[in-house]
Order: sequence, then structure tokens, then C-alpha cells
Amino acid sequence: MEIPFFDSHFGVSDYDYYKETQHKTMNLLLSRRWSEVLFIIGQDMLHNDNFKGQTVNGTQIEIIDLPKAWEDAFNFYQPMIELSLEQSENVKIIYSTGNHDLTITWAFVQMLKKLYPQVIFDDSIDERKIHTFGQNFIGITHGDKARKNLHNIFPVEFPVEWSKSKNREVHIGHFHVEDAKDVFGMVIRTLATRNKTDTWHKTNGFIGAHKRFMLFEYSETELESIHYV
Repeated sequence: MEIPFFDSHFGVSDYDYYKETQHKTMNLLLSRRWSEVLFIIGQDMLHNDNFKGQTVNGTQIEIIDLPKAWEDAFNFYQPMIELSLEQSENVKIIYSTGNHDLTITWAFVQMLKKLYPQVIFDDSIDERKIHTFGQNFIGITHGDKARKNLHNIFPVEFPVEWSKSKNREVHIGHFHVEDAKDVFGMVIRTLATRNKTDTWHKTNGFIGAHKRFMLFEYSETELESIHYV
């Protein structure tokens, strides 16, 4: 089970708002014994990167209550991680960079790393990462960089894993809307988000997208199901 809550933007949305998502995800985790559960944490999990209301690049945006957003994110993830440890043979957390919160969410992952030494972590700040399960290749990147060339970049950067896989997907965020393109046997999939429409998106007319996160269930050979939570 791949659990990627891309573009959650805690601070704009809070724990109470995401409780339904947490409940649905935990019910899915309880539905069976899993070989592996993969969390992807980052991808603009938090709306600000510092107390000044800035993104990692210093862009000024609306200021959030950062301590509350951090606590909300922890209350959201902690029960799911602990349940995954009970329901799965292996649990892995991959940190994925975002354009809002690169630094502070990396620190959040370091906290989880200390709390859960039994979990496998990839906490590097590499822009593009992969995970493989059986014959499945899962590429991960935020999508704000080199978006149009991902179908070429991933096979070049990860040729061995690419060649051994039959089902190949790249999961990206950033645009807050669901989309999928099958490019020469690789699905470039932009993931939806349940995040509320913030001031910037509303002002610029980016409204009306379906509010939902996407979870992915794999067999050893292929993608079996997409669950909307």
C-alpha cells in the first residue's frame, strides 16, 4: 500500500478537517495483512517553511500557525504509522521535497526517524526518488521542476530499476488536481489533494477540483486499486 498525501498544506487545512481521511485510511490498513506500507511525507505537507510565512525560496505567502500545523500533522500521521507497524511486514517512509516546506518537513521526518527506529527511512533531499515493489516502479517527485521531461529523466536516472519493472508510474503533485498521462508505457500521474482552496488559488481562479487524496494498492506485478480518501 502506497500512502501519498501530496499537497496537504497543514496550516491551511487542519487535523479536524483531515480526520475523515485518517479514518478511511486506517480502515483500509485494517482490512488485511500487508506485505509493505509506504508513506511518502513531504510534497508541501506544511504550508510555510518558517515563522515568517515564507516558502523555502523566500516567497511571501499567507502566514499560518506553524506550531499548530506541526502538531496537526503529527496527530494525523502518528496513528497511521503505528497501525501500519501492526498490520504490515515492512513500513517505509520516503521524504519527498516540496516547493513550500522543504526544510521544515525534513525536520518533521527526522523526528519520526527518532520515534520509529523500526521503520525504513529515505530522508535524503534528492529531487527525484523511486520505490520498487515486485515488478512495480514508483517514481516520486513534486512536479514543480522538469515536469514535462519526467518520462525521459526517470529511465536515465534509474535504468536498472526501470529495466526490471513492468508496471511503471511516476507520482507527482503541485497542481492540486488529478491527471494521468500514459507516455510510452509509463503513467505520469498527478495526484489530487483534499486540501482546502487557499487564498492564492481562489484569487487566481484555480477552483473546483475534486477534494480527495489517492492511495495505491499493488500486487507483485501491477497496480490493483486506487482508493480515494
